[in-house]
This record gives sequence, structure tokens and C-alpha cells, in this order.
Amino acid sequence: MLHNTKSATVISQLSNKNPIMVEAGKKAAQVRATATYTLEEHFEGKSKEIQELMHEIREFVTGLDSSIEEVPKKFYIAYKSSKNIVCMEAKSRNIKLFLKLKPSDIFNPPSCYRDVSEIGHYGTGEVEFTISTSDEFNEIKKYIELAYNKVGG
Repeated sequence: MLHNTKSATVISQLSNKNPIMVEAGKKAAQVRATATYTLEEHFEGKSKEIQELMHEIREFVTGLDSSIEEVPKKFYIAYKSSKNIVCMEAKSRNIKLFLKLKPSDIFNPPSCYRDVSEIGHYGTGEVEFTISTSDEFNEIKKYIELAYNKVGG
């Protein structure tokens, strides 16, 4: 055992990495790789209005192409074909949609739009739409279709 501790210390000194932190990072990566999340978890605790809007978004996005997969993650639901197209993060009062687009792709942005290219966030892409009604969702459907087409749908 003593020999292993010395070699770990030498490795630690050479790489400037704490072996305990390296192990913690490996464990966290394994948990992320094997953790499973359900769609129901994202619906829990949401108002009837938000749940209905979530269903409307799901139907629209998965209706673009039968190859689009719905992948529940810890903080959002990803919709992807070869790559993520849109990620839906349901909140208590609204839904954030992150699209695989660049801010330069958004012309005449609606008021629910935000450039998140310089902001850390869950999900994919550099644009965010925060919606709470079907009317707001209808305004951004064209951008979801654009993201789908850009990814190679």
C-alpha cells in the first residue's frame, strides 16, 4: 500500500492533479453515462398549462421526422436526429427551448428570444426562446424547422 501512495503522490506532483479529485471526476462521469431519466420526471410538478404546452412542443418536434429521438436528460429533454436539434427545459411558469442555431440565424427575433452564445446553459445551441403560451410557440416553430434543416434532417 505504501508504494501505491508514493506513486500516486509522484503522479500528483507531475500532473498537478489531486488523485482523489481525479477519482471523483471518473465516478461522476460514470454516473452521467449510466443515469437514466424519464419524461415523467420533467412533467412532475408542472401546471396543467405548462404540461399541455410541453405536449404540443413534443408533438411538433417529433412530427418533423420519424427519426427524431426524444432523450430525457437530467435538466432538459433533448430532441435529436444525428445531433441535438432542440432542447426543452420546463420550468414552473414557462419553457425554455434551446435551438441548434446561431444568433445570426434569427431574423426579426420575437420578444421571447435571447442570445445565449456567451452564457452558460443546459441544452444545445446558442439561441434560447422562453415561452409560456401556444401563441408564443407558434411564433418560433419556423426556427425549430430551421434548426432541424441545418442539422441535416
